[in-house]
Amino acid sequence: MSGAADIRPLTSADAERCDAIVSSLPHFFGDPDGIRDCAAAVRVQRGWVATISGVVAGFLTIERHFAESAEITWMAVHADHRRRGLGRCLIEHSGIEVQREGGRMLCVLTLGPSVPDPGDDTYDGTRAFYGSLGFVSLRELALSNWNNAFALVLARPLR
Repeated sequence: MSGAADIRPLTSADAERCDAIVSSLPHFFGDPDGIRDCAAAVRVQRGWVATISGVVAGFLTIERHFAESAEITWMAVHADHRRRGLGRCLIEHSGIEVQREGGRMLCVLTLGPSVPDPGDDTYDGTRAFYGSLGFVSLRELALSNWNNAFALVLARPLR
């Protein structure tokens, strides 16, 4: 990615722009419950944004369930800025911050490979993206808050 993007902490003032980013990705954010949960997360969870010329183009939120790990709860890059390294920068930055605070593991849940996902821009690409950043698939789980869809748990050591 070029030096045109900056990473900074997510603030409550970024929430509406994060909502607009989610709206630009209807394939990945088509579930009303997920949209609502993401909107709540960008308003209360810790996270970072990637900005281009001062405009938020992507975001990532985390939750620390345990001191030694952090979960990426939500991440999105506006449709106009995808595949330019913003997501990679957000993950790398969050990993550095979590490790600096004593964390040893970064994890994320995404749609599992057993869930049918037709189309050109699919979760196969999402899973490959996380794999390219060192995340390892651990297990698929049926989650009731995901309408019983199978979530793939991925983890990446930070040390």
